[in-house]
Amino acid sequence: MNQIAIIGAGFSSAVLSHYLRNDDIIIFDKARGPGGRSSTRKVEGVGAFDHGLQYITPKSKEFLEFIKNLSLVKKWNGDFVELGDATSVLPATDKYIGISGNNDFVKSTLNLDQCKFNHKIINIECKSDHWQLTTDKNQQFQSKKLILTMPQEQTNDLIRGTGIDFEIKEHTMKPCFTMMLALPNKDFQHAGYIIKNSSILSWCANESSKQRELNNNNLTLLTIQSNEAYAFQNYKRYREDKALILDEMLHEFLRLFQIEHNQVTHKDVHGWLYAFSDHESSSVYWDQNKQIGITGDWITGGRAEDSWKNAKYLAEIMK
Repeated sequence: MNQIAIIGAGFSSAVLSHYLRNDDIIIFDKARGPGGRSSTRKVEGVGAFDHGLQYITPKSKEFLEFIKNLSLVKKWNGDFVELGDATSVLPATDKYIGISGNNDFVKSTLNLDQCKFNHKIINIECKSDHWQLTTDKNQQFQSKKLILTMPQEQTNDLIRGTGIDFEIKEHTMKPCFTMMLALPNKDFQHAGYIIKNSSILSWCANESSKQRELNNNNLTLLTIQSNEAYAFQNYKRYREDKALILDEMLHEFLRLFQIEHNQVTHKDVHGWLYAFSDHESSSVYWDQNKQIGITGDWITGGRAEDSWKNAKYLAEIMK
């Protein structure tokens, strides 16, 4: 039996591990590796795409110090522009990314030896002095304390029927599609493009400007995100026909940037069902009697700094 179990191996778990400083932690995640929405897709012969979290710009001094002290983090140089009726360069800000990919924000802190990947927890049960966790493969684990760091909707599904006094608010998180493209070297002179003149797309990151060793220098790598309205209207259709969403996003991108379809050498799309949360929906939760906590970025907004703030606060409460 472990002292602490955490469900989710994303940025919140990494922050919790840092501040709890407990060697007897076990972390479960249904994915193949760490990161959560701080994810990087690595394609052999092509390079790395940050298809989740794009970058971090700390607002507070304390969070800035936390990010700067991470071992696998560097600054992302290059300006951002806004594409609308005209192109305008946005004011410069410090932007931080992972050295090899943005899952480095998690890898910098998380002890991978404490993690069990490909372990989806489908049931939790409060016993007299511990929690019992059951996976989709009917494996069982026990821990004295339990922390949930998943998106709110997934948290709700797991705690339903357990008697936990946590206020459930439905439909607070929003979907997003991320398209990953590779082209023969093109003149994308800016690092980031905020897209205002599209009914489908909202953002384009020039991954090649991140200057990662894995990236193919003969290609231009781009990560393009849908806008909120398009993702919300089409997330159910994504489950039924992923290729159609990819084609629509690709067609819109090629039109906006005046690129021929035959120049695309790699294309893929990833759908995030729980990507953003714009507003405060709850508060960090800790039940001293049942020894269970709930945290995540969605509690106070949706930015990485929200994830850090909330996980740090929960760690302080637990101590």
